[in-house]
Amino acid sequence: MSSTETPARRSTARAPGAVEYALLAGLALGWGTSFMFTKIAVAAVPPVTLIAARVLLAALAMSGFAMARGIRWRISARDFWAFALVGLTSTAAPLVLIADSVAHVHSSVTAITLALSPVITTLLGAFRGDRPTWANLAGIVVGLIGIGVLFGPEALALAGDGGRGMLSALGAALIFSTSLFAMALVRHHDAITVSTISLIFAALGPAPLALFIDGVPPFMLVPGVVASILVLALWNTAASSVLMFALVSRAGPTLTSYNNYLVPAVAVLCGTIFLGEPLTLQAIIGVLLVLAGVSISTLGGGRR
Repeated sequence: MSSTETPARRSTARAPGAVEYALLAGLALGWGTSFMFTKIAVAAVPPVTLIAARVLLAALAMSGFAMARGIRWRISARDFWAFALVGLTSTAAPLVLIADSVAHVHSSVTAITLALSPVITTLLGAFRGDRPTWANLAGIVVGLIGIGVLFGPEALALAGDGGRGMLSALGAALIFSTSLFAMALVRHHDAITVSTISLIFAALGPAPLALFIDGVPPFMLVPGVVASILVLALWNTAASSVLMFALVSRAGPTLTSYNNYLVPAVAVLCGTIFLGEPLTLQAIIGVLLVLAGVSISTLGGGRR
């Protein structure tokens, strides 16, 4: 997500080098491939059950990582509810909607829609008194036109699988955008603590909901689905969180924000090469319009 780089952050962030670009590439691969693995897993596992398993395993992995680093948690009653909000808005709700979206449309289409998150975040800043610039407004218009081209007229009429996939993807982008404001409530904690505890809270929601909606999950899963769930949890969620924090601390948010452009590209390549998703002219035009909207809004948005 795009961020405002403060003087303090500029003074501590290092000039990008081979390590920083390697971290950026690893993060783009971690987030970009998650849509492909979600598409594979959701073919056999219902979306809510899939995310419950993914988040629970990721929370366990991050808890072990935090304990290995000797991090001790001191959480107040206020922090309790703040972490619950962060877990819901940054992980549980968006991931369930993403899984539902890729169950109905191509994984690359969902990934491209999520690229609008930084633009939506900028517009939501108006509720905090940050007036969007004309570039911000133009960016969201261009991006939404790209979404319309990407999904096609049937989805815009909210008909069929395309309509449901589009609504779920846009809902995920909107909810994820609000998570950055929720994270301000826990910014006095270190990044690993925020990631780990929010994942723990995120796992509390989908698990009982999955049992209520989907029932007891099947135990006879094919190896490919099991492998996809493990990759989603350990690589796409837990390890990618560590990569993101390492990249931000070493290079600052400016370099990290380039991820907004790399993730959709990785998702499109994976969907085309490994899942056989068609790369049509309509899809290419939609991708270019969405990324153009993000560029106009974030690069031409003045102080943002």
